Amino acid sequence: MAFSLVTRPYKTTIGAIPTRRIVYWLAAMVVLLVVGTIIGLIWADTSDVAGAFAEVTNIVSGVGIVVLLIALAVKRRRRPS
Repeated sequence: MAFSLVTRPYKTTIGAIPTRRIVYWLAAMVVLLVVGTIIGLIWADTSDVAGAFAEVTNIVSGVGIVVLLIALAVKRRRRPS
């Protein structure tokens, strides 16, 4: 089993995900961040639920953007020349 891992070094989780899919998920996270910010600016003063929703979406999208940017950087770096 160890021999098969040595012969295929580029079979990682990030290597199996196409760059286009990472970019699409990155765009989705930016949209989620914008929607959460809009909800937070408009309705957070009048509703605790809207404020909590805005806070959760901003945290999730912020973490998602960072993770996807790291994945994109790793994927671009591993590209064979």
